[in-house]
Amino acid sequence: MTHMSPVWQRRFLAPGHALADYAIMQWQVQGGADTPGADARCRLYLAVDGDTHEARIDKAAFAMFGPPVAIASADWACEWLQGRTIEAARSLSSRDFEQALCLAPAERYAALLVLDALADALARWPH
Repeated sequence: MTHMSPVWQRRFLAPGHALADYAIMQWQVQGGADTPGADARCRLYLAVDGDTHEARIDKAAFAMFGPPVAIASADWACEWLQGRTIEAARSLSSRDFEQALCLAPAERYAALLVLDALADALARWPH
């Protein structure tokens, strides 16, 4: 069994940004990523207010197939992204995840998975 940090365990048990909670929204940007063995898949959905790089992310949600730490990482990222600009979203790093969620070194892949999905979404941002 993997180490379960109480910080990310709470997010896994009660994610606040799972896509099911926002299923009727219109998402302007979507991006996805998976792990090399495809044992985890992440999809991020962003609703953006504005049409420039200074546009703000109004809402963020996720769909995740993977272990609890990956679900917790996606949930934290969605919370962090809301209200931030597209440019600020580009600055999110694995270190931010590690500090916020107290990730063990073996859990770092979860942050990288979410960051890959975010990078894919931001690359699809048309402005």
